[in-house]
Amino acid sequence: MPRSSSTSWTLPASRDVPALGALSARDRARRTGVRMLPLVGAPVLPMPEHVREAVRLAMDKPDPRDSRGLPELRSAIAAELGPGIDPERRLLVTHGAQHGLSLVLRTVLEPGDEVIVPTPAYFFDGAIRESGAVPAYVPSREDWTFDLDRMAAAVTPRSRAILLCNPVNPTGYLPDAATIAAVVGLAARHGLVVISDDSWRHFAYDRNEHHPIEGAAGEWPHLITVTSLSKYYALTTWRIGYVLAPPEIVDAMERRLQWEAVCCGAVAQHAAAAALTGPREWLDRELVTYQRKRDLVCEGIAASGLPAPVRPGGGAFLLADCGRLGAIPEDIDRALLRNGVTAIRGADLHAPDTHVRLTFGAPEPVLEELVSALKRALLES
Repeated sequence: MPRSSSTSWTLPASRDVPALGALSARDRARRTGVRMLPLVGAPVLPMPEHVREAVRLAMDKPDPRDSRGLPELRSAIAAELGPGIDPERRLLVTHGAQHGLSLVLRTVLEPGDEVIVPTPAYFFDGAIRESGAVPAYVPSREDWTFDLDRMAAAVTPRSRAILLCNPVNPTGYLPDAATIAAVVGLAARHGLVVISDDSWRHFAYDRNEHHPIEGAAGEWPHLITVTSLSKYYALTTWRIGYVLAPPEIVDAMERRLQWEAVCCGAVAQHAAAAALTGPREWLDRELVTYQRKRDLVCEGIAASGLPAPVRPGGGAFLLADCGRLGAIPEDIDRALLRNGVTAIRGADLHAPDTHVRLTFGAPEPVLEELVSALKRALLES
């Protein structure tokens, strides 16, 4: 029987999810009316001529509507990842890493599954719950390194996957090869999928290297890597990423993507292909500044009177203990926002309530303002 026009309708509880933490923080900042420092993580760069030319040409080409992504882009990604990656069977282009992660979780998980997530962690909660699964959060050690014993103890009969960031957003922890091997070994012993968000993989400091889970595929093949091209390739506004996964998972994700988006935009994919295959000087010039920016902010925080943060091994973010600015997260928020600093609450990242995530990808004069703002906030407290 048809519903009458007066029948009430409510959104199912399973679809009532909170906003992404970064967007919530931005909304809080907008309400203050204070000029906010332009703090960013990923490089914001003008596109070089070879990328602009690729876009101009792409606008006059027919849209091939390849749901897996343009063959030339997938070939460029495979070449970037190294030998042995089949671009036809193992890669799927997505609307950024967030979209890729959502596709992965909704494809490999079932309602009631558990996903082991070491914390502090990026905003995985909503995507996990949208898939019908539930997160099983596992605190890391005080220096933010993974606690492998706790991860092993978190495995239950309902466990289905381990979800990582590498390097970790928000701490900047860069797992070494032995740690990655240990996580994959744990997954193999219990028949779990390992999913790794490697969006910041190019950002490794102090002569350390990024170690992808794919390097352990010979030991355990059930590995999925999600990546954004927004970071190193400065393509934030283009919303392009990809998933590297076993062929059967790529097949299933492609079918899901066809129903929800058909394919990703061809113009953005041509821009991405040009960025991957063209000269890299415009990117490398910016990347080499990040370690210096990290040091500037870490040393500035310590000099401000706040506790010295754990120095990140990778990425463009760190956790700062701002407990001296207020007794509760709301007080810390207000102290920072009064001084033009936007940050994400530690509680939103399963970190201590006293901590906030700060990014250090902005130009150095902006980061010097950030340090000065932290000093002012501390003096006011």
